[in-house]
Amino acid sequence: MLVFLKGCVPMGLMNFDKTIPYDRKTGVAGYFQLLLHNFFDLVLLNFLFVVCSLPIVTIGPAYTAFISVCNAYAEDKVVSPVREFFSEFKRRFLKSALYGLLVAAVLAVVAFGCYFYFIMAKQFLLFYVFALIAAVCLLLLIMMICWFFPMYAKTDFTLKELIVNSFVMSITNIKSSFAFLGVVFVCVALVAAFFPYSIPAVAILPFMLICLCSGCVAAEKINEAYLKADDTEVESEE
Repeated sequence: MLVFLKGCVPMGLMNFDKTIPYDRKTGVAGYFQLLLHNFFDLVLLNFLFVVCSLPIVTIGPAYTAFISVCNAYAEDKVVSPVREFFSEFKRRFLKSALYGLLVAAVLAVVAFGCYFYFIMAKQFLLFYVFALIAAVCLLLLIMMICWFFPMYAKTDFTLKELIVNSFVMSITNIKSSFAFLGVVFVCVALVAAFFPYSIPAVAILPFMLICLCSGCVAAEKINEAYLKADDTEVESEE
């Protein structure tokens, strides 16, 4: 399948050498530039993510592994995507699995609460207030995910530190968080609108758009906010 797709793409794109410096763009243009330059790697990674997530409990390690590769792309690092994916998949597997299940559980509870309160609001208008609060919490949680897993992949923060710092980064970088939220919304809306015909596309497309967006949005900002500060402290102590 991938061989056939590669044959349909202009040779200039397929011959792109990732080891040669190129004019990196920023913002939306940078996102699409990385998407094109790494398109077939991302399709393969999307497929690996879906397969590795089938046992459900492995969603966390698979998502963290995917995010790690996208972090590398966003930082202009040359990596072997499959090797990097499985290396990160195995690293801290248990903790990643627990974090993934925790995030999924919280999202499910808040989403159900949002749905429940909107249904109840048809009978009691007061429930619209609770429905609105639940909806805001759901959007905030999705924005925090944009920062949580890239931060987890790049640091040794505790769970409490990851939650607090993800919240802070999602608020202080609200435009970037909204960009991630927009990508998630578009992907979910398209899959839902064309369901069940969109099921085959899930194996090759939506998660790569979401993970690459998270990497583009979060990687450099996490470096600047936390990792470079740590490097500066180490240098000052020396």
